[in-house]
Amino acid sequence: MKFGSAPITGRNQLQWVVLLAIAVVLPTVSLLWFMSRAVSNERLVIREKLAAIYQDKLALACQKTAETCAANISAIDKTELTANPYSFFKQLALEHNFEGVVALDSKSVVVYPVMGDIISDTTQQDNAFAVARQLEFTGRQYAEAAESYGRFAAAKDPQIAIAAIMGKSRCLAKIGRLDEAIEECQKAAFTPSEEKTNTVLLVAVQNARLLLLDLLRQAGAKSRAELAERTANALIADLYIAPKMPSSRNFFIAEKVLDAIREMPFLEGKTKLAKETLAKLAAAEGLSISVAENASLIRTLTDRPPDTFFRAGAGYGLYRKTQSTALLILFSNNGIASVLASYEDTFKNSDSAYRIVDASGDFVAGLAKPTGRPFATASLADCFPGWKVELYFKGGEIFDKAADRQIAIYIWTGTLVILLILVVGAFAARAIGRQIRLNKMKNDFIATVSHELKTPLSSMRVLVDTLLEGNIKDETQTEEYLRMTARENERLSRMIDNFLTFSRMERNKKAFEIVPANPVAIANDAAEVVRTKYATHKCQFTTDITSKLPEIAADHDAMVTVVVNLLDNACKYTGEHKQVSLKVFAEKDYVCFAVSDNGIGIARRHIRKIFDSFYQVDNSLARKAEGCGLGLSIVKFIVDAHKGKISVDSKPGKGSTFTVRLPIGRNNKNGNSAHN
Repeated sequence: MKFGSAPITGRNQLQWVVLLAIAVVLPTVSLLWFMSRAVSNERLVIREKLAAIYQDKLALACQKTAETCAANISAIDKTELTANPYSFFKQLALEHNFEGVVALDSKSVVVYPVMGDIISDTTQQDNAFAVARQLEFTGRQYAEAAESYGRFAAAKDPQIAIAAIMGKSRCLAKIGRLDEAIEECQKAAFTPSEEKTNTVLLVAVQNARLLLLDLLRQAGAKSRAELAERTANALIADLYIAPKMPSSRNFFIAEKVLDAIREMPFLEGKTKLAKETLAKLAAAEGLSISVAENASLIRTLTDRPPDTFFRAGAGYGLYRKTQSTALLILFSNNGIASVLASYEDTFKNSDSAYRIVDASGDFVAGLAKPTGRPFATASLADCFPGWKVELYFKGGEIFDKAADRQIAIYIWTGTLVILLILVVGAFAARAIGRQIRLNKMKNDFIATVSHELKTPLSSMRVLVDTLLEGNIKDETQTEEYLRMTARENERLSRMIDNFLTFSRMERNKKAFEIVPANPVAIANDAAEVVRTKYATHKCQFTTDITSKLPEIAADHDAMVTVVVNLLDNACKYTGEHKQVSLKVFAEKDYVCFAVSDNGIGIARRHIRKIFDSFYQVDNSLARKAEGCGLGLSIVKFIVDAHKGKISVDSKPGKGSTFTVRLPIGRNNKNGNSAHN
């Protein structure tokens, strides 16, 4: 057998170390020289590049902002002011995502938001409920007040009837009769009437529904979920319907419904308008009302240049004039930032920060508190007259930072190349070290083989010489000597077979005849082979072989060799009181051969190596157990050729269990032979 080349000497190792050192030093020096030449003019180049880049970025951001403004104006032109301004408002808020709107007619009168209050004559109610209100609010005699209100619940005037029912419901709730209060309030909240065409009556019904929602909340409305859902949807259905309903009223109703949804989470997802949509409309209407109430702004609105943005109250407005109307589309601070989002996108990953100010110099978007002076300033698109964008450095000189970054790229590239050289050198050193260890292992193997071969040969020679010299007492001694000679011969044959098998393994010439095989027969044959040896060593041997096992695709003799090797090792590495067991059983898609012993065990750090050729946990020539470190490597080779698995469960001092798993009935696709 060929065991490798001549061992590497200390002189050879020194030569390799010198060569590796030169391979590292020369590329390193070359890289440092290259980097020094490459970065000498880098700062000037970076300065020129950045100056051009930022001019292009500003122009690109300005163009995108102009496109956004044009899109907003186009959306306004597609929306017409109808007889009901709320339809116009909902279209702008929901379809075009505007955050508010103020609309003026041709006479500069605000038509949206609808301003003012609902005026109702309550004289008749005041006279009818004088006693009841006295009892409720002054005397706090709620039971008596409820009775007094109840006398008017059937009044012909629907407003008086609704007000009476609401008063009675309030008083019943105050004395803890919530269920009765809810039943009463429903009569006012859902009594058929002409409230859709009567704005005053609609307000009264809305008030009854708001009271009903509050009573349901107090009563724990989960048990009355359907009623709460019906009430909330009735309020939402009345929103933005009556053209003369003040916007402040719609805003109030929307806020109350949103509060109810927040306090009664089971309503979410059950309303005609989703919570997010209702909140969006409420916010837009609130902003519209706040700007419309600014009389000075509304007075001067038509004097402003059309299609331009300017400060409008707490937010910003886009003024657009048509033939019949003048529109002010409103944006909050966040909304105007979205209109100017192209600047954020352009400078997000830049070394510079932008700051946008309006015509009054007020901060709009970008860097809120800059340090130093801007290094560049530009005007925004035409729809932002007087607005400017300023560019600032993000700490330090931007050009120096950019140059330093490019230089850092060179340095890191050189460093990575040097590290790559070191890694390659480390792999080369590892390969050399592995070759040294392999040579040492093979030298130890030769010494071990010599020792292992010498022992049986010496024993047989002594026994044969004794027989030839006739120094025997009787036929019994002769038979004993012959048996001892036969055992040593068997041991020598088995050792030589292992050497030959290993040699074929290294040359990949080991072939197996893979045919259907009986695992019970394999186990019985292996047990029969070792039974005599076990008896000689007084080893307690037990077998547990399942009688009916499925066939496996295997080479019968090769698998007997596997099991014999494992049984032989089990006996070899146990103490004085030897106990070995062989268990054969089926597990899922595998047939398992498990060999267990009560021997010395194997430490975890050795388990991964015991299947390597020549490896032995105890490699001294004076070890108690014979062997050359080939048995388990041959076992692993045969098991792998059969597409099987081998596992080890062992702890030092507590024995070991080797388990071979072979697939059930799996045939090789290329025929009945398997070659590794």
